[in-house]
Amino acid sequence: MNKELVGYSEATAFIIIAIGAKAFLGYPRIITDLGLTAGWLVVLLSGLLSILFWLMIVGVLERFPGKPLTEITEITFGPVLGLGINLFIFFYSIFGTSNILRLFSEATILTVLTETPVVILALIFILAAWLAVYYGLEAIFYSAYFSYSILSIVVVVVLIVLYPYYDLKMLLPFMGSGVWPVVKSSFCCTSAFGEVMILAYLVPYFSFKTQKLKKAGVFSISFVMTFFIAIIGVYLMVLPVPTSSETLVPFYQLSRSIFLGHYFQRVEAFFVIFWVFTAFLSIAAGMLVGAIILQDTFKLPYYRPLLPALCLLTFSLAFTPHDLMDAVKLEREVRMLYGWLPTFVLPLLIWLVALLGRKGEKKTNDSQS
Repeated sequence: MNKELVGYSEATAFIIIAIGAKAFLGYPRIITDLGLTAGWLVVLLSGLLSILFWLMIVGVLERFPGKPLTEITEITFGPVLGLGINLFIFFYSIFGTSNILRLFSEATILTVLTETPVVILALIFILAAWLAVYYGLEAIFYSAYFSYSILSIVVVVVLIVLYPYYDLKMLLPFMGSGVWPVVKSSFCCTSAFGEVMILAYLVPYFSFKTQKLKKAGVFSISFVMTFFIAIIGVYLMVLPVPTSSETLVPFYQLSRSIFLGHYFQRVEAFFVIFWVFTAFLSIAAGMLVGAIILQDTFKLPYYRPLLPALCLLTFSLAFTPHDLMDAVKLEREVRMLYGWLPTFVLPLLIWLVALLGRKGEKKTNDSQS
């Protein structure tokens, strides 16, 4: 069986899109709600912590060259406990994907397609993601590589055009909600960069070695962290804290504030095109990782036959929350405030057990790429 292989640039772009997609949903609102005027500082500290965690997790991958984290978990904890941990990670991944599906569908109704039933929009998103995953890992990664630079330029243009609305006084007081709340929120919000762990589960699909994998993770987190800081900073300077913590779709609200004269209005309609494309890639990323984790856990030769069942499961879970506010609450309470436990702490526990149990081996020539 010929396995799909992707390069360093494509993998990095894919992780940038996977992490950065949440900027188009409620991430800026959650951060400003936690850190108030120091929201940008929460992003900085959580990004630096995420880089530290990622460097430690790469130590796990270096002890088991060429193996995905799914297989490493089974080697470290044994077949029974390892199976349980992998299934837990799988369900967490699918839960996150289903909630993103619901949030993007609801946000589309709030902003542009106000009369469209949410079920129809969710169905369109999930079918597009299914098609993308069916075409394969290379198709998704190359799509991310093609689009991430365009999306970055669009975000930069939006932030620059908002310059007339900047008010630096909105960033005071400097420490926002206080030193301890900022530090505590920064630790919890490392989950915002948790998509970097996708790299650890897709190791066999990369044409480069562990040293470059480490660089891909560090660069992705640093790149998105810079954009998050800029977005949060502009968000706070344009909208005061009480308003910024209540907006359901923050970046769309920012784009609506742009005024380029009477002949150029509703600029946000242009932004929606890129927003929807990002939603497709983000949902496809979650389904792809879920399918590959399940494939590796049960030692299946292919993941494509799993896609119909995964689509149905994701679509069904997306409508478990009663309404939009329940989905927003789940995103904040489960994914943002406690998502660091399955995202970073569990892999670090695997690394610790492997280290203490002297499992795996670290090849010195693996650092060459």
